[in-house]
Amino acid sequence: MKRAVAVLLTLSAPLLAGTAGAATVGVVRGTVAGDTALDTRIGVWAVSPFGQPLQQLADAPLQDGKFALTLPTAAPAERLQFAVGERTSWPGLVDFAGTSVPLRATELKFFLYRDSNGNGQRDEGEALREVRPSVGKGELFVVWAATPATVSGAGGYQADLQAGWNTLVVEVRRPVRVQPYSGANVDINLGR
Repeated sequence: MKRAVAVLLTLSAPLLAGTAGAATVGVVRGTVAGDTALDTRIGVWAVSPFGQPLQQLADAPLQDGKFALTLPTAAPAERLQFAVGERTSWPGLVDFAGTSVPLRATELKFFLYRDSNGNGQRDEGEALREVRPSVGKGELFVVWAATPATVSGAGGYQADLQAGWNTLVVEVRRPVRVQPYSGANVDINLGR
């Protein structure tokens, strides 16, 4: 059975910077707009430099169209960390121009899936659907950085990253704006 629900995500517990290790990111709370099945879950996945999901790091059920998803706080496994370079496809990053220091990072993307067997986790054969949370005219972007660094690209793209988890909003306009997430409402629209 499917139902339409409104979308509103908020990230509680703002990013807390740490001098060593990962930063605490918080909990994403909200609802999803569009048709979803009763057994739908939302999760965040570490992805390859090309955006393919590699490993789920957290997930939560949709209950009456609402969810509370705790984002990871620990550093991702080394096999999920990739050199940031010309192959990196982050939101708004076009024509990679460089990093202030060599950088290894892990990008997270948000996905929905149907937990068809009801076991509370994604199993092989349960299809993933990527969703893109937005904040105003920007996109929510979560990335772990091994060291503090600035990533630059065309159109004025400049992401200043702290060591650990970073939660940012990227607005693709002239110039591209990358800024820390302030806790504003985040929307996901599943469309038809």
